[in-house]
Amino acid sequence: METQRLTAALEAAITTGDRPIEHQIFMKLLRQVWQIDWTVAPFDVWTHYIEWDVPYFLRFMSMDTGDEAEEQQLLIDWITSRIQMKRKDTGSGWKQGVMSLITEMCQLRETVRKG
Repeated sequence: METQRLTAALEAAITTGDRPIEHQIFMKLLRQVWQIDWTVAPFDVWTHYIEWDVPYFLRFMSMDTGDEAEEQQLLIDWITSRIQMKRKDTGSGWKQGVMSLITEMCQLRETVRKG
């Protein structure tokens, strides 16, 4: 798998549409993971995201070089979004949106893999 193509496709998906901030941050964290290991399932990354598993993401971030400022900003954005997310309604519509997002990320990865 060409991780550069996957990263570019994921970046395009992040900037497309009107996505909630928590979806955007998840996708950026997913990009950090996929830059190192594209085989990690989006659902696994989502689980670490909602469990506030910062060390998990820091391990991936420490394996690459050149985007440290972006990584620091991503962590700040994540912290800020977690505070805002606690104030939001997280009913069934929210869960449906998450499942749609995870499915979209799986499909994106498969599309890029098949090339």
